[in-house]
Amino acid sequence: MTVLREIDAGKEHQVSMPCLIGRGKEADLILDDQTISHRHALIDITSDQLWIKDLSSANGVWVNGARIIEKTFLHPGDFIQLGKIRLLLPFAEDHAAEHTIVLQALGSSAVSRELDHRRLELIYDITTEFPVSQDVMCLGDKIFARFKEYFQQDHGSIALFDKDGEIQPLCSDSGENTPLPLSRSIVNRVFQNGESLLLEDALSSDSFKQEESIIALRIRSAMCAPLIFHNQINGLIYLDRNIPGAYSQSDLELFQSIAAIIAPLIENARLWSELREKYSTTVDRLKNTEARLIDTERVAAYVRLAQAMAHEVRNPLTALGGLIKRLARADSGDMDEKKFSVLLELIDRIEMVLQEMDTFSKLVRPRKELVKIDTFIREMLAGYQEEWNRKQIFPEFHVETSQLMVPLDPSLLLKALAMVIKEILFRITPGSQLPVSVHDADGYLELRIGKVEADHSFSDPFDPVFAGKPWCNSLFLNIAHKILLDHGGKLLLNTEGASILPLVLLIPRSIGVEDSV
Repeated sequence: MTVLREIDAGKEHQVSMPCLIGRGKEADLILDDQTISHRHALIDITSDQLWIKDLSSANGVWVNGARIIEKTFLHPGDFIQLGKIRLLLPFAEDHAAEHTIVLQALGSSAVSRELDHRRLELIYDITTEFPVSQDVMCLGDKIFARFKEYFQQDHGSIALFDKDGEIQPLCSDSGENTPLPLSRSIVNRVFQNGESLLLEDALSSDSFKQEESIIALRIRSAMCAPLIFHNQINGLIYLDRNIPGAYSQSDLELFQSIAAIIAPLIENARLWSELREKYSTTVDRLKNTEARLIDTERVAAYVRLAQAMAHEVRNPLTALGGLIKRLARADSGDMDEKKFSVLLELIDRIEMVLQEMDTFSKLVRPRKELVKIDTFIREMLAGYQEEWNRKQIFPEFHVETSQLMVPLDPSLLLKALAMVIKEILFRITPGSQLPVSVHDADGYLELRIGKVEADHSFSDPFDPVFAGKPWCNSLFLNIAHKILLDHGGKLLLNTEGASILPLVLLIPRSIGVEDSV
């Protein structure tokens, strides 16, 4: 006795062999449908092997989606269509719980049937367009969009196996919040055997029809194929529809072929996404580290500024106190012109220090723009022409680079250069030479003031090597250094020098960390 189940009506027919199927009264199994011929098909058994034959019917006999021409052997789980009537040859009862919804398992060595124009077009699109996608989500959207045109799925999912064998969804094609009902038995079978599965009717199985997600999404038929890359199953791709028998054997073959194509694409896209995320994380970490270093340098700069201000005010006050005491002890009431000049110079120095501190406290963060550095420096030097003449100093400016455009805040850099020039004018010997030049220096523009020799060594004013050199405590140099730090650069002094000159100003050629955040 053999059981045939009508898919749409839900009826089961127990038939004996041989069994004539048709619409006529002489048929052993009468199917009352206008698409069925009077003598449509014959089912019989030969040597314990069940087979079916088309009896020259008008609408033909289809097994697993393919029309038969001659006698065709049947197996449990096969899907038979006569006209509009669809029949299922179920598995034996003891295997029903595990296999009733599995129509066919297709091994990786199966030979695909000839593909029609639409299938070739689908495969062509996948092999030509999808390899350029480096984003997993974008690739998944493209895949499901093309599948929708051909397979008309209601839901879809691409999932990967982790190292513990657990399935992790990668992307999905679902308008529902409910997760897709991926059966553990299906996942295990795909993972263990590398088989593609065609599911006829999930609601016909007691083990599936009670699941809330199956009921909520009305899952009836589905396909599932493994994603194999370098002979390893990395995951699976899944589609389903809410009508039974939606997919045929030929659909499964095409689906498996596509899975073989997109498996390396998905793996490459996933690896690229991981690499891009790691790169982004590393860049963020480096930016945070650099930002902390800059903040540390700024704090140190403020400490140095406080020390420099104390030094600048203390020295003139000490000198003033000494002069006043000597004047008080003098017999004459007349003040010596030279002493008077010294007093005025010291008083002016204190006033200038206090003014610069007041100005510095109001400095804003740099707002950078591209500036042609040679023009900028020439105009700055020309602005001190009167002071140069008074000291009989004539700066010689040279440009040793062709890359002259630099991102900086013109007003703040002008302030930094002014601080350096004021300190130079205060300490330089009248009639001295003052070479000024611009050079390239590994991502920086290097502004050299004074004669720089090849054996000179330079460091920033915070270096302990300058501890015994009081001129390094200059308030003006520290203000200039602070402004350069805000630009991502720094002020460098000659570690072996006995005076402020030579010195170097480093100005970055690119936008710094804080400007790009």
